[in-house]
Amino acid sequence: MPSASDTAYPLLKADPSEQELAEVYTPTDSDLVFARKRTNQPVQRVGLVLLLKTFQRLGYFVSLADMPAPVLRHVAGCVGYPEVVPLLSAYDLGTARDRHRVLVREYLGVLADGKAARKIIIQTCLHAARTRDDLPDIINVAIEELVRQRYELPAFSTLLRIARTARYAQNRAYQQQVYEALDAPARERLQALLRREEGEARSVWDRLKHEPRRATVPQFKAALENLRWLMQHNGAAGAFADIPEVKIRQFAAEARSLDMASLSDMPERKRFTLIAALILKQVAYTLDDVTDIFLRQVKRMTHRAEEALTLYRTAHAERTDALIARLRDITLAYTQQGTREQRLAAVESLLEPDAPQLLEQCDAHNAVARNSHLLFLPEFYSGRRSVLFAFLQSVDLLSTTQDQALLQAIVFVRDHREARAAHLQIALEPATPRDPASSPRCLDLSFIPEKWWPLVSGNRDRDAPVTQVHRRYLELCVFSETMQALKSGDLCIPGSEQFSDYRRELVSEEEYGQGVALYGEQAGIPVEEKAFVERLIEELGTVARNADEDFPENEYLRIENGEPVLKRLQRLPDPAGRQELEQLVTLYMKEVGILDGLSDTEHWLNWTRLFGPLSGHDAKLDNPRVRYLGSPHETDRITR
Repeated sequence: MPSASDTAYPLLKADPSEQELAEVYTPTDSDLVFARKRTNQPVQRVGLVLLLKTFQRLGYFVSLADMPAPVLRHVAGCVGYPEVVPLLSAYDLGTARDRHRVLVREYLGVLADGKAARKIIIQTCLHAARTRDDLPDIINVAIEELVRQRYELPAFSTLLRIARTARYAQNRAYQQQVYEALDAPARERLQALLRREEGEARSVWDRLKHEPRRATVPQFKAALENLRWLMQHNGAAGAFADIPEVKIRQFAAEARSLDMASLSDMPERKRFTLIAALILKQVAYTLDDVTDIFLRQVKRMTHRAEEALTLYRTAHAERTDALIARLRDITLAYTQQGTREQRLAAVESLLEPDAPQLLEQCDAHNAVARNSHLLFLPEFYSGRRSVLFAFLQSVDLLSTTQDQALLQAIVFVRDHREARAAHLQIALEPATPRDPASSPRCLDLSFIPEKWWPLVSGNRDRDAPVTQVHRRYLELCVFSETMQALKSGDLCIPGSEQFSDYRRELVSEEEYGQGVALYGEQAGIPVEEKAFVERLIEELGTVARNADEDFPENEYLRIENGEPVLKRLQRLPDPAGRQELEQLVTLYMKEVGILDGLSDTEHWLNWTRLFGPLSGHDAKLDNPRVRYLGSPHETDRITR
């Protein structure tokens, strides 16, 4: 169960600092005037100011008995009656406190906690529970809304109770939504996962919950087989279309923590929702694994080709130097004294002995220089081709842009995987299938970058007509561009976690229109286009001017060749006597058993409050702190 300290619910500090007392609890002149007009007795006046200042700090009223002594002394001194502090205990028992609460609300323009506030809390918690699952998050949203509408905060237990009820109601609604979206065969398939076949050591449910290790290339086929098996049971994926990701993740986590008996005892709506959510997330994780293998294989192949290019240039450095030397000799021969015929004869004498060999060396160097490492990719492609094609055949890819050229090329190379010819005709099926005589369509090659174009098309001119492509280089280009598109988000994988469609995370136009005004109010920024841009320009100008003014005294920043360079921070020297202190601490530090350490830190920090079932419900244990920490004989020590 979350406590008030886990949320934004304001609490009084037991020992506030002098600065906090001065800044938070010092009454203003208007506060003192307000108190003098409403009270005649010193005790009542101090009590009224204490209610006022603590309410301004907390948003709700607390009794004077619960206020820290430093606050009592500070406020009483500011009012001018420090001697009444021992007499304030009677203030909480008198009728003046109730009258003063009304006066404080009127003075601050705050509405009392009542039916209207409860209605706001319920509506806010229900709305927050649609996209949040942690109770502290739901409570924080309710607190923020009450403060915005200037309502007094209720007791924390009230917020906790409403938030828990709202979360349960919303989760139940989602579960009912999924249950109604499943037809009878889908429910039967999900129920079958909870049966154990005779003679089987593990149930299907255990296999489904199994968390696979990070997939590697040798295990790639097994990962694809597991993906296909999961996809066969993922028939309920469409039922989660309108359910937020955080809820699906929570349902899946809860399902993973349960065994078959626990699931069988649940209502059907919850049981089928948890099972379907777990399958959905297992599919997502497996898709991420196989996609990660694909990306790593393409990246590794590219890296090996770049290394091969470096080795090639190193090995042929002498040839390159010889070509440069020959070019220098030709240039000198052309610029020497003499007639045109004499100079051309000198150039011819330098080229004639090995002109074909020189031309071959120039072509080889030019190809490597123009296409960089791409010419070396086929050398490292053969051993990875089956893995890369297996990925394309097992995963559905969608484009997040209007450009479909890369997807069309993926289908093309996948359909021609068994081809053996060096070149492929790029004409596709006739534009009109019913009319075979109609002109065929051609593969859209617009996705091919400039560096790939000569290798794939065999032509340096981008505008020249292309009827066939080099099969091997087309495959390599498609794999390379697929990797880049997946990393940039131009391609997505439906059902994946890491490579899903990023557009699903964007705010809809309707939601934006409903919430932009409130967001601008809370963030303190204009939401109109012109005013927003002007505000950004003004802030950027202020930051730039401050940076310019502070630069002369900035010892860590310098400008080199027009680029800012930050100086590395120097490590501070160890203070004198540090080693001796460490030795003394080690010498006198007593050894503590693990259970003693756990029980002591639990007593200080109460960290076991963060433990509990994945469902978010309270633990059904007689003494959860002891069960979380250690053996039952530690009960007295832990709960002292």
